[in-house]
Amino acid sequence: MSLLRWMASLWLIVGLTCTPVMAQDIGNADRAAIAGRIEAFDAMMKAGRMAASLDFIPPRLVRAIAGTVGLPEAEFRAMVAASIADAIKGATFVSFGMDMAAAVVGITPDRSRSYMLIPTESVIALPQVGRLLSKTSTLALKDEDQWYLVRVDNAAQIVILKDVYPEFARVEFPTGSTAAID
Repeated sequence: MSLLRWMASLWLIVGLTCTPVMAQDIGNADRAAIAGRIEAFDAMMKAGRMAASLDFIPPRLVRAIAGTVGLPEAEFRAMVAASIADAIKGATFVSFGMDMAAAVVGITPDRSRSYMLIPTESVIALPQVGRLLSKTSTLALKDEDQWYLVRVDNAAQIVILKDVYPEFARVEFPTGSTAAID
């Protein structure tokens, strides 16, 4: 019986010393930081400065995407700004919002990173199309002591996210939807 206790004690000690750093719940200070980022993003949207949206994406992710398309980061940012300006030409942003009250906090399966999934809704009006309602989720993740916001409704975006942040490899993200509302 003493051998069994010794083995159980050894297992407990080894388990405690080999446990990776655990992610923490998202506390009030981090929630306030996320809310501040959402407010800044909302102000950017209302001002029509969509090209600034890359400032809310983790730099590590921006660099990876730029590398995927074979461009230096500065050129990639300029290309995205031009693409966004062209894509939203004639579009009117009717409404946009992220619902912090309905946000869900998660921890990656390896328990190394806490994150938040925030329900996001936007309505845009397009000429010859009408108004479109988009329901998605926005991932809030902390990197280099800064909270960033990443849309996770596009399969290609999720693949790159999981490549850059492998701790998300087994995280399932909700699917988004877009539908005409008139």
